[in-house]
Amino acid sequence: MSVLSKESSKVNTIVSREMKKYLRLCLFLGAAFMSSSALALAQTEDELRRKLELLEARIAELEGRLENQEAQDVRGKGHHGGVNLKRSPSSGVAHPAFAQTEAEPRKSEAKEIKEANGAHMKGHAEGGWQAAHDKDHGFDKEKFHGGVTLKQDAFFGFQTILDAGYEVADNIDFTFYSWLWTSPNFGRSRVVAGPNGMQVDAGGNGLWTEVGMGLNFRLFNDTLSINPQFGILNGALLSSRIVGRGIRAGEGIVPSITFNYDNGFFTGQAYLAYYAAIRDERARDFIHNWINIGVKPALFNFKNVPINSVGVHWEHLRFHVDRIEGNPGTVYNWIGPYVEFALPMHLALRFAAGADLKGEVSNEFYQASIKMHF
Repeated sequence: MSVLSKESSKVNTIVSREMKKYLRLCLFLGAAFMSSSALALAQTEDELRRKLELLEARIAELEGRLENQEAQDVRGKGHHGGVNLKRSPSSGVAHPAFAQTEAEPRKSEAKEIKEANGAHMKGHAEGGWQAAHDKDHGFDKEKFHGGVTLKQDAFFGFQTILDAGYEVADNIDFTFYSWLWTSPNFGRSRVVAGPNGMQVDAGGNGLWTEVGMGLNFRLFNDTLSINPQFGILNGALLSSRIVGRGIRAGEGIVPSITFNYDNGFFTGQAYLAYYAAIRDERARDFIHNWINIGVKPALFNFKNVPINSVGVHWEHLRFHVDRIEGNPGTVYNWIGPYVEFALPMHLALRFAAGADLKGEVSNEFYQASIKMHF
C-alpha cells in the first residue's frame, strides 16, 4: 500500500510538473500572440497615418491649384471691355462675366497665392504659350489675359473686337487689340446709275480695320486702371474726299485713353479717342468718347443675382475736322440705361438703349455686346 502511495505521488508530481510546463507554454504563446497583434496594429496605424498624410497633402495641392485658377480668372480683362482693365474702349462689355467682388482675390492676392503654392509649371510649349519658368523661349501664360467681343449698335453696325494684355511688370500690362468694323458705309464706294442719275454706292471692300497697342497701369490694388494706347487705322474712311474712293493701309492714327474704376460696389469707365487722317487728302477727323457709371448688386446685399451691374451709358461721336467742306459737327449723342448680365463660361451680355440727343441719325439708339473672356 505504501508502494502504491509512493507511485501515485510520483505520478501526481510528474502531472503537476507537466501541467506547469503546459501552462507556461500557453502563457508564452498568448503573450507572443498579443505582442504580434499589437505590432500588427501599430504597423496598421502607421500605414493609415502615412496614407492620411498623403491624402491631406494631395487635398492641399488640389486646393492650391483651384485657388490659382480662381486668381487667374479674376485677372483684369483687356481692351474693349474688361474690369480693372487694361483697356476697355468698347462700350459693349465693360466688365467681365461674374464681376469681381470683395470676396474674390485681386491681382496682388493672386500673386501671393501663386508664390505660396508654387503653382508655376515648367514644361513644354502649349498652343504657342510656354510654361511659367521657361523665360528664354516663351511667355508665362498666367500673365496673359484677354477677350473677344461681338458688338452691334444703331450707328456702327456689327463689330468684332479682340483685346489682350500681358503683365510686363508689377501693376503694368502691355496691351494690344484689333477692332474690325464691318459697316459697308465705311468701305470702298463706286459710282452707279440710279433713278436720279449717277450716285455713289458704298461697297463691302476696304472695310475699316483698327489695330493698336499700349500700356495699362493698375492702381490702388486694381481698383483704378489707366490705359493709354496708340492705334493704326486701315481702310477707306478718313483719307479720301469721297468715302471709299481709295483703300489705304495706315490711312489714319488713333491715340486713345481709357479709365476704369471698380471697387466691388461701383463701376465706371471713361474713354476718349481721336481718329486722325494722315494720308493723301486727309479729309476728315473724328472724336469718339463715352462714359458709363453703374452699381453692382453687392451694394444692396443681393446674392445669387446673375447681374454684373446696372447704370447709365453716355456716348458721343463728333465729326471734328472737315477738310473738304468745312462743316464739322456732332454725329450722335446717346444717353440711356444699361444692364450687364453674368453668364456661364466666362461670358457677359450687355445691353443699352435710350435717346439720341442730336437726333440726326435717329431719335433713339440701341447697343448690345457679348464678351467671352480667356
